[in-house]
Amino acid sequence: MSFKETFIKVMAWLNFGLALAGLAKFLPIGYLMVLSLWEPIDPAAYEWSIDLISDTYLIALVWCAALVIIKALSGHVIVRPWRHQSF
Repeated sequence: MSFKETFIKVMAWLNFGLALAGLAKFLPIGYLMVLSLWEPIDPAAYEWSIDLISDTYLIALVWCAALVIIKALSGHVIVRPWRHQSF
């Protein structure tokens, strides 16, 4: 495997990790929504969870930019790196 292929695979895996991190940012607000069914939630916790997801558009922007770079280098859009075959 050449350096270019290794770089593309590492970048694809890091990009996938970034996507997971972006999704994980929504877990606290989901937890608070479920918790609010049984008891009132602390306004500070709600504000913190909203603040946590307020910059998610930046993660989406970096994720899309990385996809464009991966596409330019490999000729493939690699969203799920484990399903992509070798070059």
